[in-house]
Amino acid sequence: MMERQIKERDKRPTPQKKKIDWKDFIKKLPRRIGKFFVDVYRELRRVTWPSRKALLTYTLVVVITLIFFAILLGVFDFIFLQLVDLLARI
Repeated sequence: MMERQIKERDKRPTPQKKKIDWKDFIKKLPRRIGKFFVDVYRELRRVTWPSRKALLTYTLVVVITLIFFAILLGVFDFIFLQLVDLLARI
């Protein structure tokens, strides 16, 4: 069964790489870049932006969470520093 799979894998044709028509690519590039920015603008108009109150609430939650984890990390760092110092004295 394994030999059959190896043979089938070897029989598959290798896909040919597509050649790029550079003149056509360069010619269409400004139009494609413009279409990208138009699409970005349209997508941003469809976004539901949070209200000022919701934005302040989310910001407060993020700041409080950051402070909490900074303190937690500081406490663990202090504990491990004391443990390493204790072990170094032994």
